[in-house]
Amino acid sequence: MPLDGIPWTCRPTDRAAVMLPSNRFRKPETEGPAYEMEVFVDEMDEGSGAGGGVANFLSGYAVYKGEKFRFEAVAYGRIGGQNVSPSLVDEASRRLQDMDVNIESFVAHLQRKLVEGDITVQLPPGATPPELD
Repeated sequence: MPLDGIPWTCRPTDRAAVMLPSNRFRKPETEGPAYEMEVFVDEMDEGSGAGGGVANFLSGYAVYKGEKFRFEAVAYGRIGGQNVSPSLVDEASRRLQDMDVNIESFVAHLQRKLVEGDITVQLPPGATPPELD
């Protein structure tokens, strides 16, 4: 706690001083190892849920070191923004573990790519691409 008794999280944001975290015991977060991957989405549904399609289910694969690692995901979002919750299929998890890959960091990188749209969507033959507004 600073000398004036005001917690760091309550200070005005227009100050030039660097803000420190309110919990000094929390370890700084790191992104962990970087996993260079390309992400492909090959299946998406039309959406489900009350109120006009709150969630979409999708599946695809990440190419890492020349191998395909399949995943399934739920994409959702309204208030608070968009998010995606990917999960690797069992076979992909086992193979990545055999390669000594940190599964949690790998999935976090996959999630980030999905949320940021750094993906390739593969349309089935004869499908019409959606309109871009």
